[in-house]
Amino acid sequence: MSKKLTVLAVIAIIILAACLRLWGSRWGLPDSMHYYSYHPDENMVLGAARAVNLFDGQFDPGFYNYGSLYIYMVSFGIVLSAMFGIINLDATITAAVVRELSGMYLAGRMIALFLGLSTVYLVYLIGKRAYGNKIGLLAALMMAIAPIHVMHSKFIAVDVPATFFIALTLVFAFRIPQENHRLRDYALAGLFSGLAAATKYNACLIMLTPIVAHLATSRSKVVSRILNPRLFTIPVCAVVGFLLGTPGVMINYPKFTHDFMYEVQHVRTGHGLVFVNTGSGWVYHIVHSLLPGLGLPLLLLVACGVLYALKKRTVGDLVLLSFLVIYYLMIGAAQVRFARYIIPMLPILMVLGARGVIEFISYLRSGSRLVGSARFVVVGLLVLICTYSLGVSVALDKLYAREDTRNRAVAWMRGNIPQGESIGFATIPWFYTPPFEPTIGALAVASERLDRAASVTDYTLVVSPDKEWDRDELVKELPDHLILSQFEYEDLQRLKDPNAAKYFETLDRYYGSPRRFEDGPRLFGRSIPLLGKLPHDMSYASPTILIYTRKAG
Repeated sequence: MSKKLTVLAVIAIIILAACLRLWGSRWGLPDSMHYYSYHPDENMVLGAARAVNLFDGQFDPGFYNYGSLYIYMVSFGIVLSAMFGIINLDATITAAVVRELSGMYLAGRMIALFLGLSTVYLVYLIGKRAYGNKIGLLAALMMAIAPIHVMHSKFIAVDVPATFFIALTLVFAFRIPQENHRLRDYALAGLFSGLAAATKYNACLIMLTPIVAHLATSRSKVVSRILNPRLFTIPVCAVVGFLLGTPGVMINYPKFTHDFMYEVQHVRTGHGLVFVNTGSGWVYHIVHSLLPGLGLPLLLLVACGVLYALKKRTVGDLVLLSFLVIYYLMIGAAQVRFARYIIPMLPILMVLGARGVIEFISYLRSGSRLVGSARFVVVGLLVLICTYSLGVSVALDKLYAREDTRNRAVAWMRGNIPQGESIGFATIPWFYTPPFEPTIGALAVASERLDRAASVTDYTLVVSPDKEWDRDELVKELPDHLILSQFEYEDLQRLKDPNAAKYFETLDRYYGSPRRFEDGPRLFGRSIPLLGKLPHDMSYASPTILIYTRKAG
């Protein structure tokens, strides 16, 4: 392929990636109903970003559950937006400043989106350097349409930014053997691996890739390779990168240690009921993360690419597999299994998947005429695979572009439930319930949410914090209406919780059939085949809302 055609192909892929990531990027932003994002992680990251000011020397966000680098980037984006008059930093959280709040969230989202687009280009460079230009182009296309990357590039969250730095590390890891082991490439690979860790702590494992690139390609003896001063440049620069991106290690060590150890304990013990009794984490991530995150056809393609790499074990394979295998073993061993945890693996999966199919096509081309003609079948299958994943991404984009079920539920209640009537909840309302009070979903502390619920005046909200899913409490109160969110009941039903079962039996006795507000990814009015149920953190948009009304008499 000529250089001009390659440039045009890369530009077309980036444009496609941008369209997919921009579409629906205003989902869940603050409005007159809620002064917070419907994505729970965004509220934490934005709160931390508003606590720092790089221009005034305030580098301590007071929040270290994640690394600070992306928090700094969001803060910079907010300040930059204020400098151009896009948002007003002096505004307070009232209905009159919804525009300013939306602007702050949008500034952070655009940074994540830009880093996501840049990752698509970096995947091209990785594929090109590792295996060739065609493989780089196909890998970039697959990255551009990968549904889970498209979705999470819209959010203020650390996974997509960390993946950008992971991809950047890989680019320089491959430059080490290809550019005659220049010290600069060692230093930059180490620096970017440190910045990846300063965004998402477990991304530190990407530092293995330049180390493997050095050990696998140096012509000196094994001992000389290990003692080579260039090799030690990698961890030294990684530490520098981490401290630059998360200086809280030095400026607020107690808080950093507290939050870091909280996250360590969190992944060991689980996330409430969400991942209880979900079996092996390694199997879970295949079925509930990779399958909905890529789509079955693309998952099968990249799986074949990984198996092929394990068989061939070229230098490029060893570099990519060194991170992929160890990272997957780590996230599979954890008790917290969000689908977004697979995002840092995507650049490698896309490159290996593209490499496998391109080399298979080349193998068929070199065979007999009959065998050679089979390559057209493979190309046709590849087109169908990419079309399917593109369709999933479009369906998800359409979901994010539609009005959220929580807004629709509140609008219906305002028009159909008279003021003064009582509305009950099985648990304390949060981001996943319709917003009766505009700030309640941003509050992580349950007691604060309870206070906000008590402040509602147009309805009487019935919440029993010490008696959640209590059938007797429901019979005692019998509110006029009762609201349940998917995030409240789906895990209880999956686990066949006896208290929840009795609660639903009581609902059936005293209340009519619920009015349902639900939505999901659809294309041409139909659900997507072979996709399965979306996992927890791919379901933040439009959770199912059930509104029960008490039977007469």
